[in-house]
Amino acid sequence: MTIDPFEGRPEIKGSEEFLRKTYEGQRKDRMQDCIDDYLQDDKVSARQTYEEMLSCVNDVIEYHRKSMNRAVKLKELMLGHRDIDLLQSEQTDLLETL
Repeated sequence: MTIDPFEGRPEIKGSEEFLRKTYEGQRKDRMQDCIDDYLQDDKVSARQTYEEMLSCVNDVIEYHRKSMNRAVKLKELMLGHRDIDLLQSEQTDLLETL
């Protein structure tokens, strides 16, 4: 008698589509867990749930705004827009004339 060590275990598919659908389901489940947590707490109003969800979205917006601003500043430097360099060279020229 041979015992199959994989008997009863679900088959794991390796396809990209399977993994994507699995992740999408897990993501939805995580959101459902959070919503359930809020709605099942008698001390939390619908308004508080709404405001905290909105706050989370605003946090994401602010995070990406900061990242975008850093990227824009880097791009400006790479394109030669260096206001500090200009001021320093003007001060150096002024000191040399004195």
